[in-house]
Amino acid sequence: MARMTNTLELQPIVAGHADAVWAALGEPGAWWTGAERLAIAKIARISAPRPLWDRVPALDTLSRDRGVEGLSPFLVALAERLAVEPSLFSRDEVQAIAAEIGDAAYAELASVICSVVAIDQAATALGNPYRSFPAPEAGDPSRVRPEGMADVGGHIEMSEVNFGPNVARSLSLAGADHTRWQMLTFTMYAGEGFAEMVWDDRALSRPQVELLAARTSALNECFY
Repeated sequence: MARMTNTLELQPIVAGHADAVWAALGEPGAWWTGAERLAIAKIARISAPRPLWDRVPALDTLSRDRGVEGLSPFLVALAERLAVEPSLFSRDEVQAIAAEIGDAAYAELASVICSVVAIDQAATALGNPYRSFPAPEAGDPSRVRPEGMADVGGHIEMSEVNFGPNVARSLSLAGADHTRWQMLTFTMYAGEGFAEMVWDDRALSRPQVELLAARTSALNECFY
């Protein structure tokens, strides 16, 4: 039987983007400190779907007082729900959260969670151990809001420039984190062949990949 090869080892560009995303987890972002970003990342890693009788508490019932690693019970529950139950968020609820913590802060938090989930799930699929988290770096968030954002019908503002499917710009308000997440997902999904409808140089054909992507999105109840 052929030995299963680590795909990340075969695709250095994917590993390089994952390295860049991982290193940035401990750096101060635009709206969260390095320590807060790592706390969010750790929640994303340990979160798992709960049984029906043990749902995440309603966010409006939770304390906003900051505790361990700078996160309040409200922020911890928010991060957990984004990691495992994002489809349960309505547009009105997201906008209420964004009004409280800031829409760009919400986008950055979501970007951190998306990146950790993608990298951890790739490790699980390949039978690899999870990466160790980096140490937090000191410093304050930059408080820089990307330009060119507008309400184009999503849950939060996103880039006015439509550079592909809406999912590709859904977290553009997160700035640098969105850019890193886009590089990661682009290389994991299709790479330079995204616009090609026929693949003849890969283990799976384009229709097979799209079928897997559609089924995965359905199971995860993805929304854009």
